[in-house]
Amino acid sequence: MFGLKERNSGKNKVLEGGKALVARSDSSAVAAFDTQDPDRISLYKDFKKAYENIPLVTAIIDVHADQVVQDFFFEGPSKIEITKWADEINLGHFLHRMVKGLLMYGNSYVEVVKDGDTITELKIIDPIWMEVYRKQTGEVLGYGQVIDTSKKILWGTTGDKSVDMSYPKIYPLKDQIVHFKHNVVSSEKYGMSILRPLIASLRTKLDMEASLGKILQKYAAPLIVAKVGNDTFPANQTVVDDISATLKDLQAESELTTSHLVDISTLDFNEKGIDLQTPIEHIEQQIVTGGQTPAILLGRTKEKVDKSSAEVSLRGFGRHVKAIQREVKIDFEDKIIRVQGLGKEDDKLVWEAADEREWEGYVDIVRGLVTDGILTPQKANDLLPPRYEEELPDPMEVAAKMAAITGANQGPPGEEGPRPTQKKKGTKVTDNPNDPTKTTKNPDSKGRRIVKTDKSAGAK
Repeated sequence: MFGLKERNSGKNKVLEGGKALVARSDSSAVAAFDTQDPDRISLYKDFKKAYENIPLVTAIIDVHADQVVQDFFFEGPSKIEITKWADEINLGHFLHRMVKGLLMYGNSYVEVVKDGDTITELKIIDPIWMEVYRKQTGEVLGYGQVIDTSKKILWGTTGDKSVDMSYPKIYPLKDQIVHFKHNVVSSEKYGMSILRPLIASLRTKLDMEASLGKILQKYAAPLIVAKVGNDTFPANQTVVDDISATLKDLQAESELTTSHLVDISTLDFNEKGIDLQTPIEHIEQQIVTGGQTPAILLGRTKEKVDKSSAEVSLRGFGRHVKAIQREVKIDFEDKIIRVQGLGKEDDKLVWEAADEREWEGYVDIVRGLVTDGILTPQKANDLLPPRYEEELPDPMEVAAKMAAITGANQGPPGEEGPRPTQKKKGTKVTDNPNDPTKTTKNPDSKGRRIVKTDKSAGAK
C-alpha cells in the first residue's frame, strides 16, 4: 500500500509542538482545555440559526463553497490509485459538504472510516459538539465528542486520566480524526468562521426577522384616533369602551359606521413610527461587507454597476477563493493523502480554474508560449488537466521497439557498428574492378585481384 512507511513512522504527521506555550493555564497542564467553551457552542448555534433563517447568510456560505470546490485532479506517482479511490468514495461531494461547514463554523472534523487499510468513508462530524485537547505547547493529544453536557467518545487523551475515565468510549488516536481549520489566528486551536465578525449584526438581523411581522402590524398600519361626544353631548365611559373595543377589531377592509357624536381620523405613519429602511439596509450592508462576497453575486445591486467595477470586485473575490483553496489543499494532502497512506510526498491535489475567464486566459498563455517556441508541445501537454492531456509514448519503449525492428544492439555509441542506413550494399571496395591499384594479370593469382606493388605481381 502506498505510503505505508510514512504512515507507520509518523514522519509526515502534521503536529504542533516546540517549547513556547500557546495558551495560559492553571496549575493543571490541561486545566484550560478539558471543559467545553459555552461561548463557542453558543456562537456555533447562532451561526447555524443564521444560515438556516437569513437568506443573505445562506447565499454567502453557498457562493463561497461553490467557488472553492471546483473540479480537481491529482498529480504525482500515485495519481491513478488516488483518482480511483476518489471516485469510489465520491470525494467531490464530500469536499463540498466539508467546505460549507468549514466556512460556516471555521472548523470541520472528519472521521476516517476504514476496512483494514482501505478508507471506505470520510464521515463529517458536527463541529458544535467536538472538543480539541492539546498540550500547552500546542501538540494535539485527542479529540472528544461532548453533546450538550454528555460526554460520548474520546479519541486519544485529554491529558488527565481522571477526565479520560468520564468518557464511556475511548479509542487510541491513530489518525482517525482529521481537523480542517479555516483562518486560524495566531496559535488558536480552533479556526474562525467567516461569520464570526458579523455575530452582532447577525443577532440583530435574526431579532429583526423574528419581529418584522409585529413591527409591520404595529407601525406600518395607520394609527386611528376616535373622538367620542362633544361639549353638547358628552360621552359616558360605557360609550368610550364600546368604541375602543370596536377599533381593536378593525381590519384594513373593515367599514365603520358611527353617529355624528363620533369623529374618527388617522395619523400618518411617519408621525408615530420610525424609518425601517435605514437600519435594515445598514445591517444587511454590514453582513455583505463582512461576508467578503461581491454584492453582484448576491443579487444586491440596486443600480447599474459599470463593467470595470464589477471586474475588480470579482477578481478580488477570486484571490480570496484561491486562499481558501490553498488551506483545504494543504490540509487534505498532509492529513489524508500522506498520513492515511494514500500517496507520497509528491502526490498533489490540484484545483481547476474556478472561472471560465481564468481558464481561457491560462490556455491563451500556454498557447502563446508554444507558438513563440518557449515551451515544447510536450511540456504544454503536461500543463493541461488530465481530460485534455494526451498520453505520450514512453521514449524507452519507443527505443526498444526500434531496436527490435532494425536488429540494432542499441549499446554504447559505436559498439553496434554503422547504422543500417550507413551500410554499403554489394561487394567491398577492395573487389572493385575499377580499382587502379589492383591487377589480375599475374597467372598465379587465378583471377584474384592483388596489389600491383606486390613482388609477385610482375613475375613471368
